[in-house]
Amino acid sequence: MRGSLPFAALAISILFPTAAFPQNVGTVAVSKDKAYNQVVAGAVQPWAAPSPCNFGCPLRFAAYVIGGDMALLPAPVLSGPVNTGAIGSAWNGGVMGLAGPNEWRLGNGNWDYNATQAGLDAVFPNGTYTVKVAGKDVALSLAGDAYPNAPVLTFSGGAWIDGAYVINPTRTLIVSTNAFDGYGAHRDGRINLYVGGSGANVAGVVQYHSSSPSPNQSSVTIPPGTLVDGREYYAGASFAAIVDDNASGVSGAQNVAEYRAITNARIRADASFTGGTPSTPPVFPMTVRTNITPAAASASADIQFRPQDVGTSGSVYAFAVAPQGVLKAAGGEAPLVVRKSVPANGKDTPVACVLAQLNASGQLQAVSASQLQAYVTGVLSAQGQAVTILDNVPTTNVAGATFYVGYGTSGEAMINSGVNRSAVTVPGTQTCQPQPPQTGWWWNAAEDGRGYTIESTGSKIFFAAYLYDISGRSTWYIAAGPTSLDGSLFVGNLESYSNGQTLTGAFRSPVRPPVLNGQVTLAFNDSTHGTMVWPGGTVPITRMEFGVGGVNAVPQANQPENGWWLSGLDDGRGFFIEWQAGVAFMAGFMYDDTGAPVWYIAAKPRTDNAQAFSSNWEKYVNGQTLTGAYRPPTRPPTLTGAATIQFQGAETAIMTMPGGRQVNLSRYRF
Repeated sequence: MRGSLPFAALAISILFPTAAFPQNVGTVAVSKDKAYNQVVAGAVQPWAAPSPCNFGCPLRFAAYVIGGDMALLPAPVLSGPVNTGAIGSAWNGGVMGLAGPNEWRLGNGNWDYNATQAGLDAVFPNGTYTVKVAGKDVALSLAGDAYPNAPVLTFSGGAWIDGAYVINPTRTLIVSTNAFDGYGAHRDGRINLYVGGSGANVAGVVQYHSSSPSPNQSSVTIPPGTLVDGREYYAGASFAAIVDDNASGVSGAQNVAEYRAITNARIRADASFTGGTPSTPPVFPMTVRTNITPAAASASADIQFRPQDVGTSGSVYAFAVAPQGVLKAAGGEAPLVVRKSVPANGKDTPVACVLAQLNASGQLQAVSASQLQAYVTGVLSAQGQAVTILDNVPTTNVAGATFYVGYGTSGEAMINSGVNRSAVTVPGTQTCQPQPPQTGWWWNAAEDGRGYTIESTGSKIFFAAYLYDISGRSTWYIAAGPTSLDGSLFVGNLESYSNGQTLTGAFRSPVRPPVLNGQVTLAFNDSTHGTMVWPGGTVPITRMEFGVGGVNAVPQANQPENGWWLSGLDDGRGFFIEWQAGVAFMAGFMYDDTGAPVWYIAAKPRTDNAQAFSSNWEKYVNGQTLTGAYRPPTRPPTLTGAATIQFQGAETAIMTMPGGRQVNLSRYRF
């Protein structure tokens, strides 16, 4: 990939902190690695390398010695179950080469990589490897094929464009990893997250399960003004399963054998970039302290109330989203099931993640939002509030749960308003860690003919449903407002309007106030799966994929932003557009000649020019209603005119309506 940093350089330079020991040695290690590229949100792919595979391949064996002033150390030597015949003269008796002032490394980059697992194992099988360091034999056993799950990076503040994450350097950049599923399953586990490039180490964090057992993921925040306009940087993350730690190795050094998964992504600083969603500050400040061991879990937090809330009366709550299997059942109201959690192996039955609180016996009990018990109630002061979340609770009682702190006039108000923050996730075989949904088109594949658009900022959602009324005419509902539980839960009112602007007519403002059509609850399993509860029942929804590669496709060059587009002069009507691999799918919500709400859709096939949209508006009828049984809409659709847009960058455009009227559009920020 153009501009890529070879994953070997990232893996070696950031995974083991250099230390200046009297004998120069800080780390002695052997590892087997899997490497990945990330070029889109929410997904990675095996490291792309040329064929034949010689440097930067997706699998590799590594052996290295890191420390301070390594040139003073005699060359370390590796021995073990190596197929030296397959390597040939490059083996050089296992003698390592000096890769820099702080590192000895095995190999020259031509034979310690391979494109397949079988190819790697044929040359470097599992077994015991010995590194001779300054006359000391350090035996390290690689066994178990304990390769971790792939790190997947989440960024905020910018947008993915042409395989890189682009951000205006005047914005805050937050980089986070997903959960390391096997973080505590081996001799030790390590999470490493790094941002650097252009000759600078920008930010980095290293955490070990032995000293920081929770959370099983990591994050770094890069303040505005840190990145330099026009420069390209790299984000790298690695998960390491340490399967051997030789305490009798080099004294004072880490002597380890491990399996690693490594992901790299590109970051581009561009001061002219105004797209994307600026990073959202936390709903309120919070400082968390944790001490979680295999036997017991303790956690506490200090929170500061928002300035607008100081002096008002309210209650503070500590609660959890937990796997149903660790809960005691509750009586009375049904608990709030906020999402489903899929096990790491993808084979077991998904487990419900349920809103819960600890009881007096230190056990999690399922509750509804209205059943939440306050930690403290009173006047919210400027001094804030200290909250004990876990007080030496048996870890098995809370394994896999994510704990939150929030406040409001009631438990239900606190959940619905989104005034809550996650504080700590306790490692477990089944972990509940809610995620916000991706922005884009959603549907139920078993109910073709109606669909949903969701735009998520992480703290707010704008939702629209496209379906039919009882007469068979197409109609729409919208709902918008704050989210809760890290953006994964939304509760709002379904609103509809009437007597607004038609597709081709002059402007007229829709009727206010809106008609309320019941409540909608959206709870997301992960970024692409969720559950919708509304007057029509409980409906599983997933991201709709329509382009080659779907939601994980590499964006087309100069692709405009996904999401809502409006004209400031045409209040009451809007357009939702999503691109996948250069294919665009658009819906327009507005009104017909009678004043009833109506929607049209248009799809653009892939062309070389992502800045031009040319298609036809289509109208469907006689499909599924809000509360009725499924029925497919009438086919074929009615064509109602040309849909033409000329974009002028990522967030502005000119739309030509049927009949020739032109309207300026811009990305709607809510």
